[in-house]
Amino acid sequence: MKRRKWRICLLALVAALGISGCAQASTVAAAEPLMLQTGLLQPVETNRAQLIGEKESIIEYDAPLAYVLTYPQMSNEAINKQIVDFVQGLRTDFTQKYDIKDEKAKARLTQKDCDKILYLDYDSYIVSEDKICIVFYETQELGQGVLPVERVHIFHFDTNTGQRITENDLRKEGFLEAASKYAIQFFTEHEPYKDKIFGDYHITLAPEGGRFDRFALNSEGVIFYFDRYDIFPGSLGRVELLIPYSELAGLLNGVGVEAPPVVEEEVAQPITPGEKVEREIDPEKPMVALTFDDGPRPVYTERILDALEKNNAVATFFDVGRLVEAYPQTVKREVALGCEVGSHSYSHKNFNVLSAEAIADDVKLTAEAFQNAVGFEPTIFRPPYGNCNDFVKAHMPLAMVTWSVDTLDWKSKDPDAIMRVIRSEGDLDGKVILMHGIYETSAEATERLVPYLLKQGYQLVTVSELAQYKHGAQLEGGKIYGYAYFQ
Repeated sequence: MKRRKWRICLLALVAALGISGCAQASTVAAAEPLMLQTGLLQPVETNRAQLIGEKESIIEYDAPLAYVLTYPQMSNEAINKQIVDFVQGLRTDFTQKYDIKDEKAKARLTQKDCDKILYLDYDSYIVSEDKICIVFYETQELGQGVLPVERVHIFHFDTNTGQRITENDLRKEGFLEAASKYAIQFFTEHEPYKDKIFGDYHITLAPEGGRFDRFALNSEGVIFYFDRYDIFPGSLGRVELLIPYSELAGLLNGVGVEAPPVVEEEVAQPITPGEKVEREIDPEKPMVALTFDDGPRPVYTERILDALEKNNAVATFFDVGRLVEAYPQTVKREVALGCEVGSHSYSHKNFNVLSAEAIADDVKLTAEAFQNAVGFEPTIFRPPYGNCNDFVKAHMPLAMVTWSVDTLDWKSKDPDAIMRVIRSEGDLDGKVILMHGIYETSAEATERLVPYLLKQGYQLVTVSELAQYKHGAQLEGGKIYGYAYFQ
């Protein structure tokens, strides 16, 4: 959705007001920045700004400067004071920086000489019963031939106390990593962004790159702001991305989708992997291991589990710790069907850049998530992105498992393409197939793939079973099992 541009013709305002010097009006048309609001697969309209408080609008001229300022006037005095102080501070800074100090020269100026203009508009959101968010859009027009300066200012307030809530107060461990992964996926898959993103987006949009440190909350999700010329051409303007709360489950304090509390009596009775499924594995017959990363995402992971259960088959799920906390019932079902569950880290960090302490902390957090959900800790680990350098190997206590067949399901999002990759591999005996449990297309492909593999004579086994029956070995902590091993 595009907002109307900030640029307002000063002469038109003069004519409309019919006055000179300082002027004040009660209303100003709301400006509209370029918006991108999204679901996981399709852009959707979710920017539902709400009018909070009374709109206060000021239009003033003091050549060479002009001001068009719009902001909410709140009934909560503590919140109102912070907003007024912010607006006055912006104006004071602008005046001090660009006003003419020579009073005689300034006296000769007319309204036509107002070539430096400060604009301010806002959106407001009711986040929850006790939280609101005000987003201010600042634009400085600095004269012909000079690019405008554009800034976004975000305020979250507790309506009970009137206190401001910072982004650091709102986000939890793993938030930056989850937001980074979502943004990279969306921007590299959708027009007009996928062909216009600047440079190495894996670095630009990395969790530590600063693009996800500031954000706004509304009733539906988290909005991130990407300035003009930051990661896209200026023609796209300022881009905003809304990530639904469901994609950031358990990663925010007091808003969104929180991880459900652990029920102690459920934890007291650990589930034994495979206890409810009777299967016989013939080491003389071909076998293959299906693996699914990044879950659980119940809506699609459950479809994958349905396909496995229907065919009395199993797979290995490398689950993300924060999602294990959010959706323990799905992980319980994975285990109950005889599937193997392993760690895919707590929040999908790039382990190649982590310290030894950070690796240990991640292992501990993830182990606790699995222990609380299913009563045991994972013994196998799939490194996010497959990144596992010598430093990681030296400090990872779990067995590290990669793959030998990459379906590229995350890229194609096409069940037919996924099946073509499988068929093109030829003999799959002893191989580990990489898929992801968070896409509808991967779930659909699994519904076709499982009966196909069985019809081709393959036994579907877990990664650990593959090591046991093909290599007579148990997967050992601190060792990596990858492409060469599973051939």
